[in-house]
This record gives sequence, structure tokens and C-alpha cells, in this order.
Amino acid sequence: MKRILELVLVVILVIGYGMQDAGYSIPNEIVIVKAPSKEPRNPYQTEYEKMLYPTVRITVGFATGSGVVVTINEETYILTACHVVDDESIVDIELYDSTVITASVVISDTTKDLALLKPTGLSIPYSAQLAPRNYTPYLFTPVWAVGCSLGLPPIPSQGIISVIDKDHWEISAPILPGNSGGPVFDGKTYEVIGIAVWVKVYQEQLVTTMAGIVTIQDIYTFLEQVKN
Repeated sequence: MKRILELVLVVILVIGYGMQDAGYSIPNEIVIVKAPSKEPRNPYQTEYEKMLYPTVRITVGFATGSGVVVTINEETYILTACHVVDDESIVDIELYDSTVITASVVISDTTKDLALLKPTGLSIPYSAQLAPRNYTPYLFTPVWAVGCSLGLPPIPSQGIISVIDKDHWEISAPILPGNSGGPVFDGKTYEVIGIAVWVKVYQEQLVTTMAGIVTIQDIYTFLEQVKN
């Protein structure tokens, strides 16, 4: 009886070995699945990447303004207000991670108060998305204004579209000195709908919640000059 059991075990082992040779192949590479990180994901990471990281600080002499990184024809540029760069041809740009690079002024328009800069050297990993040219503004549309208020790193402020005029829109998001040239985003799509360029003044005091922006339509008209 013992002899019979030994023969049966040998047959089973041989069959198992034969099946491996007949159809099963051992993979050359073993994929190791990493355990999920114990650190919780930042719940606002999307907002960081779409609005905060593309916003840059622009320094011209002792003055500070803001700008936003955009991609045009697969090339990286920085959009800002014309009065931020003034008459300079080269300016300093501070990125989201405190890296400082330089950028040259490609074109500026004093009428629309817009300027386009071309960064030199280091590539910039984050870029904001422009809203479509046919973007329709509505009163009460939620917006985010992001800029380097008082020369600090980019700070977001929330508000709504409060005035829709033919050549400009106004927003209620607080705008302080240093925000000039900074992007204004649609609060739902996180797309750039304008560039902050001015705030109203009453009795020599800034009314920070009554700010004017260059519209996305004027931005596209301005960018057409670059193509030409």
C-alpha cells in the first residue's frame, strides 16, 4: 500500500511539472504594486496646480507685479499687464517654488495694458488654461483672483463678476498693489478669463473689491499680434 502511494505522488509531481512546461511561462519582470502613501492627498491639489502654481511674481527694479504662465502654439509664455514691465526688455520672474529666472518682453500693448514675456533657461512645469474666446460672462459668476499682493508670494482671493462692460469687466475679489498682471480664473472651470489691471480709488483710498480686468476676448486679440 505504501508503495502505491509513493507511485501516485510521483505521478502527480510529474504531471504538475509537465503542465508548467506545456503552457505556463514565467514572466521576465515582476511588477511590484506599491502600497498607497500614508500621507493624505492635499484636497486642493487641483486648485494649486491650475491656479496657484502657474502664477508668478515679476520684479522690475523696486516694483513687483504678477503674471501667469500660458502655453501658446506649444511654447511657454508669461502673460501680464503692460504697466508691470513698464519700458523694460528683461525682467525677473519668481516661480511657485521660489526659483528665479529671467524673461524677455516679446510684445506689449499700452492700450489694452497687456504684455507677453518669453522665459529663458529653465522650463516651467505648470501652465494655466485660457478660457475659450467665446466665453460668456454673467453677473454673479464666481471667480478667483491670484496675485502677489503687497509683493508676497501668490495669494488667491475669491469674488464674483460684478460689472460687465463692453471693454472691461469688474470683479469683487480683493485686489491689492502687487496683483497687477495677475490672472483671474473662472471659479468653476479654473480657466483664465482675464488679467487684473486696476482698482477704483475713492477719496485717495483704494477700493480693493472694485477691480477691473482685461477680458479674455481682448487677450486673444492681443495674442494675435504675436502670431503676426
